[in-house]
Amino acid sequence: MLAAASVICLVLLITGLLVISLIYEFEKSLPFSAGVALGYVSSAVKLILMEKSINMTLDMGEAKSKAAAPVASLLYFARFALTAAVLAFAFIFPHICGIFGTIAGILSLQLSAYTANFFLKKQKPDNFDNLNDLSEDDDEEDEDNTDKIL
Repeated sequence: MLAAASVICLVLLITGLLVISLIYEFEKSLPFSAGVALGYVSSAVKLILMEKSINMTLDMGEAKSKAAAPVASLLYFARFALTAAVLAFAFIFPHICGIFGTIAGILSLQLSAYTANFFLKKQKPDNFDNLNDLSEDDDEEDEDNTDKIL
């Protein structure tokens, strides 16, 4: 997902620079590029934190998962606070990091998630047809058992 986010970020960067230079200069090129980079780095850090949080929760057993809930909540808050801090930095120092570039960099993670979901839905497992055949066989067996009971 990180690779998809970097490709989307690169596309957003190129598109944004083309719009800035050819159509409308909503912010300077260098701050826009720095904002995209800052937004992408924060998205990458959030993705790593999310992976650690999920793995930590899954590695614990069912009994210990209730103890992991406060830590998972804390990591969720840390990801939220990181996004808020990056956006606050972009709003306070727009000459260093462009606001639109930062938002585009942050949203690259969400766009990559939608893209990955789209491509995963298109892929069909190799044994998908076999699974359908098995479920039909199970239905026939259930009908036979029902007849025997009645």
